[in-house]
Amino acid sequence: MQKPIRGSIKVLPAGPLLARLRRWSGHLRSGSPGQGMVEYALILMLVAMVVIVILGVLGGHVTDMYSNISNGVSRASS
Repeated sequence: MQKPIRGSIKVLPAGPLLARLRRWSGHLRSGSPGQGMVEYALILMLVAMVVIVILGVLGGHVTDMYSNISNGVSRASS
């Protein structure tokens, strides 16, 4: 067993489960570096599309609601 470098964390022997987790995490790190950014961009585009559809469907109702609130506030203040 190698001597640990001074100030480093002592590495304990890994059991089979820990060894399997290390191999699995190595597979995750071996992916393309830009792959994660592309996945985040796709998720962001999906969320933006959902928001646009929701605003398209509910946009008129939301506008009417704010108009009613604005009219109510202006009547109450006068």
